[in-house]
Amino acid sequence: FSPEILKRFDAVVFNNVSGDVFTPQQRVAFKAFIENGGGFVGIHGSGGDPSYDWKWYVDELIGAQFIGHPMKPKLQRGTLILDGTHPAIAGLPAKWSRVDEWYSFDRSVRTKPGYTVLATLDEASYPNKTMFWKDLSMGKDHPVVWWHCQGKGRVFYSALGHLPEAYAKPQYRAMLLGATEWALRLKGEGCEMP
Repeated sequence: FSPEILKRFDAVVFNNVSGDVFTPQQRVAFKAFIENGGGFVGIHGSGGDPSYDWKWYVDELIGAQFIGHPMKPKLQRGTLILDGTHPAIAGLPAKWSRVDEWYSFDRSVRTKPGYTVLATLDEASYPNKTMFWKDLSMGKDHPVVWWHCQGKGRVFYSALGHLPEAYAKPQYRAMLLGATEWALRLKGEGCEMP
């Protein structure tokens, strides 16, 4: 991650990348890449560390701090309520039932200006919302898929994608393809370049 290498690309996809993966110089290069029009698609664990040293990544790029996911069982069938016309959810059902590891966050990104929620988790659709006796409920506003503009850059995040077999399912693959095409500016609108 350097300015010289990043200028060769239109978007970056983080598939379950977690931890402190950037040097200070790489942070500067990556932030400039996004804010000057680069795309970003973050999947599942890419927003799932309980703490980050780099606050810009969690507060601005992802938009909310991961606080945990239910345990016992950690994989549960739940229902997503989809809303909008974004390429990532085009053709998906308005109610989408799937098995995943359901992430909770310290806040809904819906409370932040410029963030558009595409999928909200129906908490009534899965039984266990606790991790080590801590209630992780977010209530009726539990976003799990969203997009926003970061400077001139297109940013898409999905908390879905824990199970390897999810990546073989046509609906999930269609969501990832639509998100990536949007981040690459091949489809959809938003974060217009001058």
